[in-house]
Amino acid sequence: MTLFLVCDTSGSMSEGGKPFITRTAVMTIAHWMHLAGGQEQVKLCAWGSEAVFSDWSMTDDYPEHMLVCRGKSSATALTRLLGDSPDGKILLLTDGFWSSTEARYLKQWRAGLRDDSVRVIKTGADANPQLKGPDVFLAEDLFAALDGWLEAPSA
Repeated sequence: MTLFLVCDTSGSMSEGGKPFITRTAVMTIAHWMHLAGGQEQVKLCAWGSEAVFSDWSMTDDYPEHMLVCRGKSSATALTRLLGDSPDGKILLLTDGFWSSTEARYLKQWRAGLRDDSVRVIKTGADANPQLKGPDVFLAEDLFAALDGWLEAPSA
């Protein structure tokens, strides 16, 4: 199974220390999985106007280029990168500030994925209050978001 760590690098993420919250969350997950001896493959993705995988492994430092946030989040770029049925689970670290068009596109894409294959980590004190649901967690609740999720098969 692959865990896709999708890190929002759009302009709204440049404020309030959000790039550093994201970095801390990614490195916490990497250390936790490494210490637990997890067999999951982890792929780190920078998501803004483009969505690209970073050349990164769980023992590497967080890529410096991912601390630079600008532009807008493109749902099309993300879905093009991950496809209609990614082989694994997706953890989206974001403040949730997308245009209504992008939000609709993401919602449609997620509806076509296996149940419980996506979880969202709301990043930053000013994260979008409209971003809510049973699959949405605050950054400080990161371990609650991961608890049992990676081991459970997606329906």
